[in-house]
Amino acid sequence: MTEKRIQEIADFFYSSNNVDDVPLRLAVSIGPYSGADLDKGECIRLLSILSDSQDLKEDLCQFIQSIKDV
Repeated sequence: MTEKRIQEIADFFYSSNNVDDVPLRLAVSIGPYSGADLDKGECIRLLSILSDSQDLKEDLCQFIQSIKDV
């Protein structure tokens, strides 16, 4: 996925809070009882990781840690 496409997807997901305009957003689940809604920047980072990562497990662990620290 290109950076342009990732930006287009994020722009769509975060264009409105109305479900008629945007029927879903992305969130992450961390174990059975915790998780986090993603803001636009986090969504872009996650899509970039999923698109480009050479070490998916390590990159996702770092991503989760970064959003848990906020």
